[in-house]
Amino acid sequence: MNTPLPSSPQSSSSAPLSRRAVWVSRTLDVLLLGLCVALGGLSYYTFTLYCESFGCLGVGLLWMLWAGLAAVGWVVALVLRAWQRRRGLGSWASGLASTALLMMGAAHLLVWLGKMALK
Repeated sequence: MNTPLPSSPQSSSSAPLSRRAVWVSRTLDVLLLGLCVALGGLSYYTFTLYCESFGCLGVGLLWMLWAGLAAVGWVVALVLRAWQRRRGLGSWASGLASTALLMMGAAHLLVWLGKMALK
């Protein structure tokens, strides 16, 4: 009965941090924050487009592209944050990216609902 519990200090999660894990963590954090900035720019662009004739299809496609990228980015941010916390790495950037993606998604949903209500 002397087997260590998963949360005990003797478990494998308390292994020393490798330089590669820190580098991968920081690189993915930068990529996630870059995705948030890119999606913010794409949001601004799609909000300023006018729906004229064939342009309505383009606006719809951009919104679908945005939603797909945001959903994938949010899932990656959650997985990365869980991995960072398990390894004992700093996870503030992935938490910030996850929150930003969730807030932008909620804002997009509210704008879409507002546009549908005005039709």
